[in-house]
Amino acid sequence: ALRLHELIQRGSVHTEVVILEAANCVGGLASSITTPRGFTFDLGVHVTGQSKYHEFIKVIDEAVEEWNYIPRSVKASMRHVFPTREPRECLIPYPVQDSISHFPCHIREECERELEELGSKVEPSSSCTNFNEFALSTFGETLTKLFIRPYNEKIWTVSLESLGACWVEGRVPRPAKKEKNEKTEMNGKRSTVVFRYPSKLRGVGKMWQRVVTRLPNHWIQLNSPVTKIEPEDKVVSLSNGFSLPYDTIISTIPIDQLGRMTRLAPDIQLKHSKVVLVGIGLARPQPVHTESLSWVYFPQQEIIFYRVTFISNFNEHLTPNAALYWSVLCEIGFNSDAEIDENEVTEKAVKDLMSEGVIREESSIVDRWVLTLPYGYPIPTVDRDDVLSHTQQLLEKHRIYSRGRFGSWLYEVANQDHSFTMGRQVVDRIFLNENETVHSTQ
Repeated sequence: ALRLHELIQRGSVHTEVVILEAANCVGGLASSITTPRGFTFDLGVHVTGQSKYHEFIKVIDEAVEEWNYIPRSVKASMRHVFPTREPRECLIPYPVQDSISHFPCHIREECERELEELGSKVEPSSSCTNFNEFALSTFGETLTKLFIRPYNEKIWTVSLESLGACWVEGRVPRPAKKEKNEKTEMNGKRSTVVFRYPSKLRGVGKMWQRVVTRLPNHWIQLNSPVTKIEPEDKVVSLSNGFSLPYDTIISTIPIDQLGRMTRLAPDIQLKHSKVVLVGIGLARPQPVHTESLSWVYFPQQEIIFYRVTFISNFNEHLTPNAALYWSVLCEIGFNSDAEIDENEVTEKAVKDLMSEGVIREESSIVDRWVLTLPYGYPIPTVDRDDVLSHTQQLLEKHRIYSRGRFGSWLYEVANQDHSFTMGRQVVDRIFLNENETVHSTQ
């Protein structure tokens, strides 16, 4: 929408624009919610680091006057490897594949032996038929068994064998060279990566609400879910009974739903997961070992969440009073067809936070918030690219362009900066006949 507005103001494009937003506010999965008690939770982890997409950086920098620059401190719980230790002593630096020096001696030696045997034989991901094949040829059997398989099957909710390997480059770090690791250990520290988070705003969602003020108000129709699209007649039908004619559609509706709405691809065989978000507001004191943490991954199947984010560490406006309160955000994956009891999930999350040493006493809890995201992750299954290529061709023949996290269904380019840039590039393709580079990764 921003790109269209630029081109219209410049006189390069002459067109009418209508934005149909199903929700009552803008932001989508990059929204933030503040509870009645004053705790703010993002819908997942939405931080910004370095990005090669300069227009994205320019737009968010114009919307945010002041940023917090936060050292990225990410760990993984390997409690199943250290059964006799306290939970906080089982947290090792992420990525785990670069932290095998923290393992017990016999496990470390086994991992090192396997990685050495793989050596230069590491296969490019493009030659692997599925993620399991990639994992074994990249990390070896022991590391795959201890972390890669359990964590990825937990977050994706499917087996490694049904996951493709097309998405892994830039998403799944390969083990660092041994000599590099040894040098790092001798120096006693790792290089520090920093991410940014708005300093004065109550969540990332507020940033996008500022961005949208740059658009003409009359473009945007909130509370306007689309129920049907008729490609032959070029008509969009809304849930309120109204309909609109169109020439071109750019859609961020999940592409499986879009296929059904248009009847162009009613039986798309794609998989996605649900994510349940559980936010917990707590009275201080905060456990000391969590004060510098960004988030922690949990591969154990008996622990309900796959990630816990210490969101109140990001800025001091995400709780009612930073001197008195702190907060965590748990993310929990489910199959797309799972029936979810949110109260039961919340209780299990609290129980596991206590068992993992994140919460000391249940009495310190002052707020509980839960939200189910029907679409959490677009799963990169083995046959994903073939399905998407066929479906996108069917849609684009009718000038319907499906983009964004679930519009493109490409997890590897599904972050905020990717989705933002996809939108700009598809506008330039439609109106200026320029090539797309982000969406075209499939």
